[in-house]
Amino acid sequence: MKNKIIALENGPLHIIGTLELKDANGELLEKAEELFLCRCGNSKNKPYCDGQHKKTGFQNDGKFKKPPVSEDDLINEGALEIKVQANGPLIFRGVACLQDSAQQENIMRKVGGLCRCGQSGNSPFCDGTHTKADFVAG
Repeated sequence: MKNKIIALENGPLHIIGTLELKDANGELLEKAEELFLCRCGNSKNKPYCDGQHKKTGFQNDGKFKKPPVSEDDLINEGALEIKVQANGPLIFRGVACLQDSAQQENIMRKVGGLCRCGQSGNSPFCDGTHTKADFVAG
C-alpha cells in the first residue's frame, strides 16, 4: 500500500498506508492502515482527530502555501513512521506522498514535520509556531 498524507479541507490529516504511530519516546501507539490525526490543535484525544475542528470552526483550505521540495526519485513503499513530538509537530519518516485537499498537488518526501497546533502559517507543514503559541498537547 502506498503511503499518503492528505490535508483535508477544514479538517484533520488523513494518512493512509503502512503506518506506525509512535509517542515522543518512540513507543509504538498503533500500527494501522488509516489514521485521522488532529491538525486543528483542539482535539481532546490528541494526536487523534475527535471532530473538534467542526465545533471550533477550524478554517484551513488544505492547499499548500510553501511546500518543501519534492523528492521525486523516491519509491513509495515500506512503513511510514509518525512520531508525535511532545507539544510539537508530527514527524514522519519513510516515503510518503503528501497531497493537498484537492489531491492535485503531490509532493514526495522521506521525512517531514506536520503541524498539529492549528496555527502554522504554512499548514499542513510545521513552521515552529507551536513554540510561540505555547501549544500544549495535553
